[in-house]
Amino acid sequence: MPLTALKCRTGPLDIVFVIDSSRSVRPFEFETMRRFMIDIIGNLDVGPNATRVGVIQYSSQVQNIFSLKTFFTRAEMERAINSIVPLAQGTMTGLAIQYAMNVAFTVQEGARPPHKKIPRIAIIVTDGRPQDRVSEVAAHARNAGIEIYAVGIQRADMNSLRAMASPPLEEHVFLVESFELIQQFGKQFQDKLCVG
Repeated sequence: MPLTALKCRTGPLDIVFVIDSSRSVRPFEFETMRRFMIDIIGNLDVGPNATRVGVIQYSSQVQNIFSLKTFFTRAEMERAINSIVPLAQGTMTGLAIQYAMNVAFTVQEGARPPHKKIPRIAIIVTDGRPQDRVSEVAAHARNAGIEIYAVGIQRADMNSLRAMASPPLEEHVFLVESFELIQQFGKQFQDKLCVG
């Protein structure tokens, strides 16, 4: 089957990956996160009028890697993801969700305006040990129309993942326990984004 046949024919999406690069995330786990992002992007129909992708990483502060308006080819996105240097400090997940809501998903940063009804999806990839409060800020983000997927790597704290994710939780909370599972998960996740 030609690769193009595997491409998702869903409508456009605005997707922002929110990546935990705190010191509790081990180097091989960070590599898993990289692979995960690259796998997912590899199956998306990216482009200015198709799916736009942004990446932010967080630790004690939030760093924008690239905005929804920065790159429109998978090769450029992959290069940027491969050159991320982890911040390796604390874990301010709430701060990162706040940033996604107030900055990353704004029209100035490349999100399509709300009247276009393009789904806004935040994919938080973390070991799930936030040092700040996440429930309230995640609720605000969900109320603002952002669909949140919480992806735990390795020994992630499930309660924190569940506090962030959109309902129904069984469709928005995932635990990726190993490198081997990352591809399987990427596929499963792809199917979710390809509904419709």
